[in-house]
Amino acid sequence: MRQSLRPEISSNQFGFMPDKGTRNGIFTLSMFIERCIEMQKDAHLCFFDYAKAFDKVRHIELSHMLEKLDIGGKDLRINRNLYWDQTPSVKIEGELNDFKPIKRGVRQGCVMSPDLFKES
Repeated sequence: MRQSLRPEISSNQFGFMPDKGTRNGIFTLSMFIERCIEMQKDAHLCFFDYAKAFDKVRHIELSHMLEKLDIGGKDLRINRNLYWDQTPSVKIEGELNDFKPIKRGVRQGCVMSPDLFKES
């Protein structure tokens, strides 16, 4: 599935990409700031925290987007099995609360999460 999604990801993407890890992004940013200092130019940066955005990805919309990218068959079934029909419960002081269905969000730490988030 990753091979099908790869062309959709910008070449400027750092992290979760071969030979473009966080260190590369930090180095590029450092070089940019040094160059701005040398040229006596202002540098304006804006950072986004996408942590909450990953929690907002709706599973049904994710499935439709993957179908539009011609991802089907086994890959689509695996993805649906990972995300659909999850019903967790929380245990507090030894007592389980009601099971609630999860209908959105991509898994933290899953290698596919950045690709799935990008497509949703």
